[in-house]
Amino acid sequence: MSAGLEILRPLRTSRLPTRCRLMEVYVNNMRGQQILLDHLIVGAARRASALLNDPNQAAVLRTPSDCGLTPIDRLEYSAMAEDQLLAFALRSSAGPADSETVAAVLACLFATPPMRVAVEAQRHAAFGPFAGAGLPIKRAWEAGTEISRRARQQESEPLRDLQNYADLYCDLWCDPRIAAPISVRREMLALVSVLSALAGSKAAEPQDIG
Repeated sequence: MSAGLEILRPLRTSRLPTRCRLMEVYVNNMRGQQILLDHLIVGAARRASALLNDPNQAAVLRTPSDCGLTPIDRLEYSAMAEDQLLAFALRSSAGPADSETVAAVLACLFATPPMRVAVEAQRHAAFGPFAGAGLPIKRAWEAGTEISRRARQQESEPLRDLQNYADLYCDLWCDPRIAAPISVRREMLALVSVLSALAGSKAAEPQDIG
């Protein structure tokens, strides 16, 4: 065998472990994001069921307040993923429903990716009129701090990992299945960077292995 091939062989095989590690990281990230989404869906379904099964609460869900917004509208003006899921659950329910049924509807809705053309339309709408404007980073930091606080209260590691939240928001901000207005979608997009930064700072902290 020539000397040239002897030199090339270690380079070729040395890349395989790196590729395997990258694939493992990708799969773990996808799994973590799915666990987080399932958790948020269950939580949103429970909240929706409680509201829908309370006659007093259900009666005002679609009633505008003095500012012209209904309680569902206000949820759609929130950058929190759980509020967006709750808003969809309430809009899609015509009457009282148990949490398992609401969760099944939400899970079915997000079981497959949305149409690419619809996603691109949301991306264009978020940037087109605001080509020269920056993202609302200050509001995103406030929301990211609250998400971080809630995550620390979780027992499951995938629900504590802020990178899973960043990955979820990376998909959700331009998802046509939620009814968030453009201003909120831009805040959700800013949250991707904020949550990634918070995840990185947490990962850099020394771990107590005592």
